[in-house]
Amino acid sequence: MSITLEQARVLDAVAKSQSLADAAKSLKKGHTSVVYALKTMEDALGVELLDRTGYRSRLTVAGEEVLILCQRLLETEGRIGTLAHSLRHGWEAKLTVVYDGLLPANNFVLSAAAVQQKAPEMRVSLFSEYLSGVEERFLDEKADLMVSLLPPSRSYGIATKLPKLKSLLVASRSHKLAQARKVLGQDDLEQETFLTVRGSDQRLSLSTISLDQASTFHLSDFVAKKSAILAGVGFGWMPEYLVEKEIKKGLLKVVKWQGQSVHEFSPVLYSRSVEAIGRAVKLFTDTLLMGGRVWDDQIKLTRF
Repeated sequence: MSITLEQARVLDAVAKSQSLADAAKSLKKGHTSVVYALKTMEDALGVELLDRTGYRSRLTVAGEEVLILCQRLLETEGRIGTLAHSLRHGWEAKLTVVYDGLLPANNFVLSAAAVQQKAPEMRVSLFSEYLSGVEERFLDEKADLMVSLLPPSRSYGIATKLPKLKSLLVASRSHKLAQARKVLGQDDLEQETFLTVRGSDQRLSLSTISLDQASTFHLSDFVAKKSAILAGVGFGWMPEYLVEKEIKKGLLKVVKWQGQSVHEFSPVLYSRSVEAIGRAVKLFTDTLLMGGRVWDDQIKLTRF
């Protein structure tokens, strides 16, 4: 048993027009051809698709169910055609990007949206990981692009430096560290709970890397970390763009200690290969470097 695209088109046209004659006209076919297509389809399926007892050409209950699947078939045909058109014009079949979760997600989402606006049938995937997990996911997914804060374990195609991202060592205004009137020493920080997202890495060169905290909390992401810091659970590093409102309101304070309380990360965009750079990779990269403005100037973005 097999159903052809032509039979699916005929059933769809009959359902929409409720007339064999009108269906034939819309398909630019003869009336006999439409009748034959329906009859051969019914014979192949072994069920009646058309209720022939009334004035209008209506589908049977079985016909309605078959119609749903035929419409999906026709939709898939259209998507294949659109994809083929995109491929012929230099667009990739898919685009996969992995980025460090410390970076503003808006920029990546809007860059991906810019690609899908130009190539609707392209499958675009975004993955957020942290530190060394970025490169691991990049390799596992066989991704096209990654944005990492750490130098990769091996060389890749093209490396593009992105604007630096500032991070601040903060605590809740009610926390002991925030209320201190003196410049704190390492011993003072070691007595408090240090909050971190999946640990740290010496390659980040954070001023707190040598601290031997009596208690360290590991959290899954920066949303949870921010909530914990605001609740006074402990202190830790936060991207400035995530806490600038709370700092202005006085809810969070930058910890003043003998080490550095401000750190600048240097994210780098890596592509898998220098060869065969497609239009999607180029558009995504260009949009990302512009902070998403290619997609929509009306949306307020958090810049790197």
